[in-house]
Amino acid sequence: MNKIREYILSYRDEIANELLELVKIPSIADTKGAKDALERMRQLFENAGAEVEVTDSYAVAKMGNGKHSVGLFSHVDVVPGGDGWTKCEPFEPKIIDGDIFGRGAWDDKSAVVTSLYAFKIIKELDIDINSQLVAFVGANEETTMQDLKDYRKSHTPPSVSMVLDAGFPVYLGDKGILWLECEKHAQFEDLIELKGGEAVNITLKNAEAKVRYSCELYEELCACNSISARKEGDFILINAEGISAHGANPQGTINGAGMIVQALLASKSFSQRDKGELSFLDKALSAYDGSFLGIVSQDDLFGATTATNGIVNIENGLVKFTLDVRYGNTYTEKTLVLQIASVLEKEGVAYKIVKNGEPSAISPQNKYVQACIEAYREQTGNYEAKPRINAGSTYSRFLPNAFEIGTTMKYSGNPLPSCHGNAHQPDERIFLDGLLEALEMTVKMIIACDRAGKQKGASH
Repeated sequence: MNKIREYILSYRDEIANELLELVKIPSIADTKGAKDALERMRQLFENAGAEVEVTDSYAVAKMGNGKHSVGLFSHVDVVPGGDGWTKCEPFEPKIIDGDIFGRGAWDDKSAVVTSLYAFKIIKELDIDINSQLVAFVGANEETTMQDLKDYRKSHTPPSVSMVLDAGFPVYLGDKGILWLECEKHAQFEDLIELKGGEAVNITLKNAEAKVRYSCELYEELCACNSISARKEGDFILINAEGISAHGANPQGTINGAGMIVQALLASKSFSQRDKGELSFLDKALSAYDGSFLGIVSQDDLFGATTATNGIVNIENGLVKFTLDVRYGNTYTEKTLVLQIASVLEKEGVAYKIVKNGEPSAISPQNKYVQACIEAYREQTGNYEAKPRINAGSTYSRFLPNAFEIGTTMKYSGNPLPSCHGNAHQPDERIFLDGLLEALEMTVKMIIACDRAGKQKGASH
């Protein structure tokens, strides 16, 4: 397999540049930029000799004619760039000390580039496989996954699918996911506005509020170290900067809107009526273990339940906020919704479910999983490696015979501020050497899946 590694190293700069060019496209989910990124992928895969189909929501490339097929699933859409970046602007990527910085550099444009070069390596090195290669590139994975639903309407999924949107060695599946849009009518005396957040699945970072001015309240807020306040006419304008992360992994985050709410609740001069109206919202913004919804739980396979807030908007007496719940086998979709509904209804909160999917996992004994684990062990020498479960939500839950892998085998040791550098965070990055090793691993896993597809009587 040395020829695979030699090929990758010889194209190191080209691979990095392709990722940089792709990151430059502001392909936020459900925008023109996402469609522009799909057109970019058409060009790249056609130049690699693949047959390509592009729609408004996805692109699919195919190479080879085998009855057995191996799929690589990725997406070009990204969450909003956000602020707080220290290394570059979100869509003006840079390479700094071996790290590629930019929105989508890791999630998930590194996977798109990996899929492209996996095609090129297998073709140009004339690697003997009997399977057809299929690369699916979606354009709204970060929102509704309608891209994959559209694909399934007119295509039969591959015999086995690897979703390049998690980590190594193999992720068997995903936690359950429930997205809620909530609203409640309230009567405020002092609070005029509270706004913050960009996406349901990014824990809320920056927030701003407007309250009626009083000398006492202004002095109290100015003395609060966690927020900033300034007087503007008859109002006090408040700002707060929290710490954000992907909604699936909220540990260590601090909700910016929650910081403002807590500052107001701690102020003696703030309206008691308003404090009562904000009490439940305070719990929703400050806790991410699901305790405010009565859903604290944990199981051995999927881990702990989390419930995070991504967007808040209070204006004209209407309180709107989102919730991103990730859960395991403790609940079914029905029992989870019933429990949450009972709490929200008691608080006078109306809700709409915008995304829902129960936990899903492929068997660790699946022949393709076993083949890929073995390939991983051989490349790394880590013979204790075992499959894992993903806290995020990926295409794998909607595909038969699917599991997840990653796009990097190494992580940068270069320091960044807390909650910077990962998917959905400021300074999102991927370590180039880790990306190249993952590309080699992906090609070897494709070969392993091709061989596993020839086995008879093995576990599916």
